[in-house]
Amino acid sequence: MLTRLRVKGFKSLEDVEVRFGPLTCIAGVNGVGKSNLFDAILFLKYLADAPIIEAATQIRNSGRQRVNISSLFTKTATHQAELMEFEADFLVDKTVVDDFGREAKAKVTYLRYKLALKYIPASGTSPEGIELASESLGFIQKGEARRELGFEMSKDFFNSAYYGTSKNDFIYMDDNAVGVVKIRQDQTAGQPISIPIAKAGRTVLSNINTIDRPTALAARREMQSWVLLQLESSSLRKPDDFSAASTVSAAGEHLPAALDRLKKNEEIASQLSNLLPDVANVFVDIDEKRQLKTLLLETTSGIRHEARSLSDGTLRFLALSIIGADPAFGGVICLEEPENGIHPARIPAIVELLRQMVVDLDSQISPDNPLRQIIINTHSPLVIQRLQTEEVIVSQVSRRDGASLSTFSPLIGTWREKMTNESGGNVHAVAFGALLAYLAEDDPNEKTVIGKANVMQEFRHQFDLQLN
Repeated sequence: MLTRLRVKGFKSLEDVEVRFGPLTCIAGVNGVGKSNLFDAILFLKYLADAPIIEAATQIRNSGRQRVNISSLFTKTATHQAELMEFEADFLVDKTVVDDFGREAKAKVTYLRYKLALKYIPASGTSPEGIELASESLGFIQKGEARRELGFEMSKDFFNSAYYGTSKNDFIYMDDNAVGVVKIRQDQTAGQPISIPIAKAGRTVLSNINTIDRPTALAARREMQSWVLLQLESSSLRKPDDFSAASTVSAAGEHLPAALDRLKKNEEIASQLSNLLPDVANVFVDIDEKRQLKTLLLETTSGIRHEARSLSDGTLRFLALSIIGADPAFGGVICLEEPENGIHPARIPAIVELLRQMVVDLDSQISPDNPLRQIIINTHSPLVIQRLQTEEVIVSQVSRRDGASLSTFSPLIGTWREKMTNESGGNVHAVAFGALLAYLAEDDPNEKTVIGKANVMQEFRHQFDLQLN
């Protein structure tokens, strides 16, 4: 679970800090950098798995050519950033499994990962590139953890989320040798390993794959689990063969195999009935001869529909329902514009489903309450209207030196405002009026002035109720 992210020098994120809860909505009009925040999260995911250059080429809009690498670094009319920095706080699972199937326990579960990457301009026959400048993996002491998390939580949740203790960082820069990273064993009796990073093609963390250093491996596993859901119509409609993976993919593949594994047909049908009241059942048809699994929906009148005949909105809702019912699908889930393909009248159902999918802060973490987090972005007033003010961050643009730079501000009166004030950052909480101005932007679902006025009046009422 990602609780805080600070980014400097990446795309339009010149210097931003964002704190996340179980459900976080980044709200803002198009072109303010909402997707760039997702790209920063995904970049950390890619870096935990792949060489630095390969990770960079996976970021949206960077292309497959190295000539585009400079576009990843913040640029204004007169300045090109040479360094991008990331600082991420996250909760990890206590138990970690290495590449050989062996289990171990992390020494502590609330970690802080820092990474700096340096831009290398092209010279002669050498193409431009990125070098590892510094890297560290530390932890947050238990006495500071509640304050650092910021959001309200029960004692049961906190005690199940925070585990262990440590006196030393797990990865750190050597103070006595320039450009050297040290990796410490969880048991302090062993000597740390020294690694020169001047020619490193990947991060130190991405090389850890055994239980010899379980806390660092747990950090890597956490970042590897982060996902951007991009549910595609063709993927959602596919049947599965018997050898298919049984977890829903980021594109929405493997719905039949996942549902067949979970055996939670009634639960998922009940969720789907919030969107379509005439849904009676969802199940998987198993064709032994063709070795195919096909997802079917049955209505209250007994009519059965294959997934390929269902609407995009129904399939997206169904995919989220299956993911929500799967305790193995944890970590950070990023989802852009969840309202896409959903009729405006069904927006409350999709928002409620997202809220039910995330970890419950009133209960301890368990298979029935996995440490799952959802971060969405939207420019839909209809989605914003259904969210709690505690769940919303406003994304806006700051103009400087010919560049459009992103800001991410909490709402006044929320826990994020308190955290922003304590951190002493240069971004301040915004008033309700900023959201009113945002809601007044043209929206295709609100064609009339009366319609917009009703949305604003209802949102003002919701805001007042939440603060009182």
